[in-house]
Amino acid sequence: MLRCIVIGVAIAGIVGGTAYAQDEEAAADSECAQQLTIAQEVVQDRVDANALNEADQEKVYQLLDEADALCTEGKSQEASATLATINQMVAKGQ
Repeated sequence: MLRCIVIGVAIAGIVGGTAYAQDEEAAADSECAQQLTIAQEVVQDRVDANALNEADQEKVYQLLDEADALCTEGKSQEASATLATINQMVAKGQ
């Protein structure tokens, strides 16, 4: 009986640890998606205001696609770096 309890507790610990790791990944993915959404809104506002020339718009949209792919792949740090580049480009266009 004691053996069954110990095994049950061990399994619960393993499953709980896996769920915790998945929650951390989901939180990072969610934060990445939020940053991406904010950047897209800022870019759209700048495009609507004609604050970016056509070449800059194309480059920014290409970088947004790259950041989206990086977020999807779970590479939040790289996506954040790409989003920082976008923010700098958009700020220059002001």
